[in-house]
Amino acid sequence: MQYLMSRYGGHNVIIGKGKASNELLPEDQSLDNMLDNYAKEIIPNHFFISSYDAQPEYMASMENLISTKAVKLGTLHHRFNEVFIQDDLFVETDIYITNHNWNNVYAVIIKTHKGYLEYFVSDYVSYYDYVLQVFIRSNIENYDSKLFKNPKSVELILLILFYKMGLNFEGDIESFVPSKTYLGKNISKSFVDSIPEKIVGIENDEDFSKLLLEHGNLNISKNG
Repeated sequence: MQYLMSRYGGHNVIIGKGKASNELLPEDQSLDNMLDNYAKEIIPNHFFISSYDAQPEYMASMENLISTKAVKLGTLHHRFNEVFIQDDLFVETDIYITNHNWNNVYAVIIKTHKGYLEYFVSDYVSYYDYVLQVFIRSNIENYDSKLFKNPKSVELILLILFYKMGLNFEGDIESFVPSKTYLGKNISKSFVDSIPEKIVGIENDEDFSKLLLEHGNLNISKNG
């Protein structure tokens, strides 16, 4: 991509070094090291790595989905904030999820359709963009981490995605349409209806963590 998209480390650039936020990445960007020493624990036992903060070497734009097992969660209708343009522009973004190496590590992939974007960003290409990784840890023996058995986890992952996309202002999200996949059908109607307003006004990680805890009600630890 020839333009600067916030979905890969923000707009700030250090001449000769690329995105400024990538300066914060460790030299060892192996999955194990990133999860152990870089991922942020946003609420207990929930860790994430976002390309909106900085782009690890395994997060990238792809012509095809990284896994045939990727499942579509739904389509988000939202304001496009990821390229600096003067006009309000609304787009459709498909959201997919799959596992990354382990059953409790999830790769979230988005694809924003070109639509009216071609009139504002002539060289925009609609790729599958790996933008978020979520690691959910449990200390319950034999805990089943399968997402279709844990719809609340899917909802929390979606909220983390929307938050990192910066869709926290009134009107940023018009709607979310769940897919007809087995995961999309598991997303509650009450959650879908709440999405346009759910993170409006959330401006920092502390407030966002409180929102996640209120929404979560997860039983993934012996103290949970």
